[in-house]
Amino acid sequence: MAKADKQAGAAQASARARLAEERRKAEAQSRRNKMFGIAAGAVAVLLVAVGVIIAIGMNRPQGGAGGGSGYVAALQNVPAADLDAVGVGALPTTPAEPIAGGSVQMENGKPRLLYIGAEYCSFCGYTRWPLTIALERFGDFSGLKAGQAPSNAGMIPTVSYKDATYTSDHLVFKGYELKDAQGNDIQKLTPEDEAIARDHGMQGYPWLYWGTHTSGTPFLQPFLQSGAMPGKTGDSVAAKLADTSSPEAQAILGAANVTTAQICALTGDQPGDVCSAPGVVAAKAVLG
Repeated sequence: MAKADKQAGAAQASARARLAEERRKAEAQSRRNKMFGIAAGAVAVLLVAVGVIIAIGMNRPQGGAGGGSGYVAALQNVPAADLDAVGVGALPTTPAEPIAGGSVQMENGKPRLLYIGAEYCSFCGYTRWPLTIALERFGDFSGLKAGQAPSNAGMIPTVSYKDATYTSDHLVFKGYELKDAQGNDIQKLTPEDEAIARDHGMQGYPWLYWGTHTSGTPFLQPFLQSGAMPGKTGDSVAAKLADTSSPEAQAILGAANVTTAQICALTGDQPGDVCSAPGVVAAKAVLG
């Protein structure tokens, strides 16, 4: 009887020990699960944070203009009186070089002007200001976007022709931006335009082909030397155009008048009110 009682007690003790061990294992597993859940949650939060940072970075304008983009509309609506007041301004010579035996390139019964540039190109950044102002006198851009071109002195506010379309009763304009602000390929020349660039010795950006002339030098050499545009916002530069004695107006509007006169030579002085404007007439004397 005593022996049986001892055996029963031993069995109960063994059962209690197994139960305690199982409870200990269960609690340990629970702690591990809890720690894993905390770690997984921390990782998930970290991944979300990283995703947000990446998304912000991807959506931050690359080459986009700082300080607003109202200047894009301003470039498309420069008063004719301001252009006339400046005349040739700070651009005493034309940057266009004649092509021996060259002739106006026609498309759909209208003369064609070809521009080849890149969004990272600082000279292109300057050139698009007067070129855009001049082209707006013959037609209209849509889809013109603000941009920024790097330079050693600071970022240059500008526009991009990449997604822009141009319509005119007088002129066909084709603008390429072959690379973005980081130097990545974003557009490709058609075989026909590639042949034009090759045959006429294009060596860098910006490059314009008028049929009768090419332009490879910057429109704004006097302005480049002044350092008046790098580091400025597009809106602040555009505001200076209203002061026709400012370096900005003298350079940009003067170059716009010379560019307008060059386009008038393609269009047969049409439209008449543009090509006979005092500022354009003064610029024609530069063309010779």
